[in-house]
Parts: sequence; structure tokens; C-alpha cells
Amino acid sequence: MIAFVVDSSFDMPDVKLKYPMYVAPLRIYIDGKEYVDKKDLTIEKFYEMLETAEDFSTSLPNPKETEELIKKLYDEYDHIYALALSSKLSGTYNMFKTICEPYKDKVSVLDLKTASFESYAVYRGIVHYFEKGVEITQKLVDEIKKDTRIFFGVITLDFLEKGGRIGKAKALLGKLLKIKPILVVNDDGEVESVGSARTLSSLSSKIIEKVEEFIKERKIENPYLLAGYGSKKFIKYVDDIINHFGIEGVVAQISAAVGVHTGPEVYGVVVSKY
Repeated sequence: MIAFVVDSSFDMPDVKLKYPMYVAPLRIYIDGKEYVDKKDLTIEKFYEMLETAEDFSTSLPNPKETEELIKKLYDEYDHIYALALSSKLSGTYNMFKTICEPYKDKVSVLDLKTASFESYAVYRGIVHYFEKGVEITQKLVDEIKKDTRIFFGVITLDFLEKGGRIGKAKALLGKLLKIKPILVVNDDGEVESVGSARTLSSLSSKIIEKVEEFIKERKIENPYLLAGYGSKKFIKYVDDIINHFGIEGVVAQISAAVGVHTGPEVYGVVVSKY
């Protein structure tokens, strides 16, 4: 029997998983107070607090608690796959690697090269190949990522600028032009702009165009699509995307670990071959 360990940036719809999954929660800091993601702080409460917070950041999962979890699972399962958000966005992957080194005969640490609900789509690809008897390696995960992409729009660039996910020059230009960028997490696991919209009303249609281009480019015949949003105030903006692609019941909310960097005004869609 296998099990998965993920960090709390791993967002997913309300579905039943075939294999046990355990969470190593990141820590969220809001105005100097520490919260354990998805434990001390619900997603909705987080977005409420974010609207008035002056200072906010994230920190890695607790190393000692994470090692205790790995040691426990090591004795209970045949193999454990530790799935980390992009190493270009967080130090979680490197922490997982250090902690799991003594247990590497039964623990594989994998860089998903993404975060949030795209992580769930990459996980689906991992399960797909595992059940075909294919060895799960970083090389395979990288190939899955090439056929999986998140397209998301943010209404304000302030949060991405503060977290260092977008440069100050780009952020300033975006603010001056009132641009709403369409962003992806590219194959290397970095946030990249692939387009923009001038108005909120046109943002969804631009995202739809980018998704259709990706489907055509990657020659995906039966794409898996998953919509996601930040604050519940923005769930209505995914309706156009959901209706266009006929997405049914696969909607995820973006967690605090990611929302700290995108802000509450964010929504988008993941498309995958798997």
C-alpha cells in the first residue's frame, strides 16, 4: 500500500481519494501571529483577515512534526510519495528532501513544479501512471506537468509583488496600465505572464482562449478541467469558464498558503491530459 504526503498549498475539489493522503501544513503569519494552515485558520477566515491585514507571509511546515509524520508512515506503508509545491516558489521541497533522506529507500520526494489546484491535477497524472505500473520519478512528473497547466487571473498585483513572485517594474507597469494579467506556472515551476485583459469582464474570455490554445498545442483529446477561486466573492467569475467547458462539480478554493501571494481577487482553471 502506498501513501502520499503533500504540503497545505495542495488544493483539490471535494472528491474521494483512492490512496491515503497526509498534509504537512505550512505556517501563515498575519500581523505577527502564527497560524497553522488549514488547521488554525479556515480558508474563508483567512480571506476575511487578509482584507485588513497589514503584514502577511508564509513559512515552511514544522520540520520536527514533518519528520515525525514521515517516520510514522515509513513503518505503515510500502512506499510514500512526498509531493511538494514548486521549489522555485518555496523551500518546502528542499526541506522534504532533507527530512526524507534517511528514509529514501521507501520515500520519494517529488517537485510538482506548481502549487494550489494544479498540484491536484499533476497528482492525478501520477496516480494514472502508478496504476499502469510505471515507476514514479521526477522525470515522469516533469512530463506530466508539461501536459498540465493552470491559467489564472489576478485583479491586483500587490500581493505577487510583495511576495517576490513578480518584479517591481512589471507590477508598476501593470498598475499604471490597469492590466489584469493572465498567469501560469510554467514547466520550470515559475510564475509567468502569458497575456492580460483590460477589464474584469474580458478576463474570463481571455483565460478561455489560453486554455483552448494549450489543449490544441498539447493535442489533448479529452482534457480534465478544474476551476478554482480565492475569496468566495470571486466564485461568480469562474461561471463563464465552467459554463464554456461544461465543468461539473470540479471546483476548488485556493488555500491560504497560496492566497497570501495572489491575494483574494484570483480565479482560474487547470487543464490536464490526465
